[in-house]
Amino acid sequence: MTSPLSAYRLAITDLDETLLGPDKQVSPENRRALESLRAAGLTVVPASGRHHDNIIIYAKDIHPLEWVISSQGAVVRHAQTNETLYALTMTTELANEIQRRGIELGLDMIAYHASGVYKELDGEWSKLSGVHAGTTNHLVPFETLSSTGVIKLIWYSKPDHIEALRAQLHEEYRGRLYIVKTEDDALEFLSPEANKVHGAQAVAAKLGIPPNQVMAFGDSNNDMELLAWAGMSVAMHHGRDALKKVARQVSPPGPRESAFARAVELLIADRT
Repeated sequence: MTSPLSAYRLAITDLDETLLGPDKQVSPENRRALESLRAAGLTVVPASGRHHDNIIIYAKDIHPLEWVISSQGAVVRHAQTNETLYALTMTTELANEIQRRGIELGLDMIAYHASGVYKELDGEWSKLSGVHAGTTNHLVPFETLSSTGVIKLIWYSKPDHIEALRAQLHEEYRGRLYIVKTEDDALEFLSPEANKVHGAQAVAAKLGIPPNQVMAFGDSNNDMELLAWAGMSVAMHHGRDALKKVARQVSPPGPRESAFARAVELLIADRT
């Protein structure tokens, strides 16, 4: 019998808390799920808020790793050839403004740039973000980055403070910046054209694949547009409630490290 997966040609998946478990590794169950997707003829593309360099370290797990959607969709680049479909940066004026306001508020910050991930102060949150992403956040004045293009800035603070800032700044910068709360203690600022669905659309167009032949997996607020757009989408059971409302399916409950595997099994079992 033909697998339901055969109706699709492209699988786009979030990394942290979706394909990666809490230990930031791809579990054996999720590896087998990736093999099932490839066996059905699907190209697998990671789409993450991580920097491009912090995604390709998983090349051995997502093999063959081809197109990569990074920095919340602001950058779309091929892992082997480095062909870039696009790379969106914040304007110099807005990057400097967000950086200045962050300093005035006493917030810990990191900046994504084409050349790497940077911090201006050696703060608690910026240290933790480097540990969680498995990277080194280099110490450098942000003003030296803005003239050559900041991909995104991230503010860190206590969750209630971050939520209050999100509500205020979302309206203030509407149309000028894409602002998303990816974690309870993190608020991200990017070009208004940046989000994962734009990255997915660029890859799908490059490969000649229509949206109804794309499936997507995710768990967080920055997956919202992507899961709403894809022909088939599955939110992780532990994911944000708002995301589960826009996804076509929700993975069955169970350990977080194998949530992606259960999502793929759900699609394989779906004969509708």
